Order: sequence, then C-alpha cells, then structure tokens
Amino acid sequence: MAGEEILAAVALTLATKASEALTEGGRAVFAALARLVKRRFQRDDAAQTALAEADPSDDTRIQSLREELAQTAAEDPVFDHELRRLWQDLTTYLQADSDGGVNNLSGSVGGNVVQARDVQAGVSSGNANSRAPETGA
Repeated sequence: MAGEEILAAVALTLATKASEALTEGGRAVFAALARLVKRRFQRDDAAQTALAEADPSDDTRIQSLREELAQTAAEDPVFDHELRRLWQDLTTYLQADSDGGVNNLSGSVGGNVVQARDVQAGVSSGNANSRAPETGA
C-alpha cells in the first residue's frame, strides 16, 4: 500500500472503531495504534477534533483525519515509523486466512451492498414490494 493509501486506511479504521470485530491479538494492536495517535494528537487541537469527529460515513471527515495523520507523520518521523509498523501488524488481523472471509466497504454507497461468503442459494436485493412483471394471455 502506498503512503497515502495507508493513511486513508488508518483514518477509516480509527473512525470505524473496528476493534470489536478483531481477535484478542488484533484488538491489542488496534488499541496500541489508537493510543499512539491519541497521544501524538494531544499536541494539536485541530488533530484532536479530526479524530473525535471522524465518522466512517462522512468522506469529508475521514479526509480531514487522513490529512492530520499525513501532516503529523511528515513532521514526526518517529510517529510515522511507529504508525506504519502498527498498521502493518494490524493488517494481518484484517485479512482472511484460507477458512475465513473479510468484507470491507468504504466510501459512499449509492445502492445495495451484499457482502457474503459461501452463498449456496440466490441473492436478491431491492424493494420487497416490487413484483416481477406478470406474463399471461
């Protein structure tokens, strides 16, 4: 993942507070990542606000948090290194193994979304009140 993509992913992960879906080890790494960011952002009111107001459904707020992460990382190479190290550790918990599945969705969605694994039957999405056109004589 390129530098800016990592920061965008970190911003979205922090905003979604995704630790509930992780294993115990993943939660520990997520907590360390969140502590790192909170501790470093204590020095900057705008960064604290961006973190507090981060909302995974609001692209503008995620972008604001990403920009604060980018600025802080550019100003503090030690923070940048630790952030990237923790993100790399966390991504191992965000990926599926051969038995699992990981569904990720980010950004705005204008329609229906189906995330699934091992679907054995049909999947239908749409208005439950709509009916197929009738055919007949």
